[in-house]
Amino acid sequence: MSTTERTRALRRRMIVEARRATIEHGLHGFTIEQLCERVGVSRRTFFNHFASKDDAVLGIEQGASEEMFRAFAARTLVPEETDPLGSVVALAIEQMHVVGLDRADEALVRRVFDREPAMVPKFLDVVDVQLAAVARAVRERFGWHDPADRRAQLVAETAGALLKVTAGTYFDDAYDEATDPPFEALLTDNLRQLRAALTTTGQDPTA
Repeated sequence: MSTTERTRALRRRMIVEARRATIEHGLHGFTIEQLCERVGVSRRTFFNHFASKDDAVLGIEQGASEEMFRAFAARTLVPEETDPLGSVVALAIEQMHVVGLDRADEALVRRVFDREPAMVPKFLDVVDVQLAAVARAVRERFGWHDPADRRAQLVAETAGALLKVTAGTYFDDAYDEATDPPFEALLTDNLRQLRAALTTTGQDPTA
């Protein structure tokens, strides 16, 4: 396992254990020190990855997306010829490859929200911040710098809607990981269906 892979695995362990501790004890029922002891890391290591206990529970890793967004904006990540919406979908897929996607994680998050409903608006705030960062990266990548130009925001929000719909299918209890398509394939197909809906008048979803 490479250093990068070990770092990612450690981050995932801290996130999962923070969520489990929240489910068991409530957000205020354990300390960062106890979480570090549970994972087997120092406070310094914890704060190298997360700014707070809340961030660990929500999976907000310090600097995890900034480098990727810079590479996307500079056109060194995602093929240069990809159209704006397709490029953001490709960026999301790249992020999933880096962070990983586990249906068990989503089940933990549901239980966290059941135990700590106050975490829900914090999570929604994180989503808004992420979408704004994506819009800035899109604006930079395509040179849409006019303040009146809303294309970057529209692209980011549309990609966010695609991800929400895809997640709704992927994390549904009826989803079968053994037979149903993986998240990446679902997302790509939803992008295809959206484009078909916007460019055709027919009723065939396979068009």
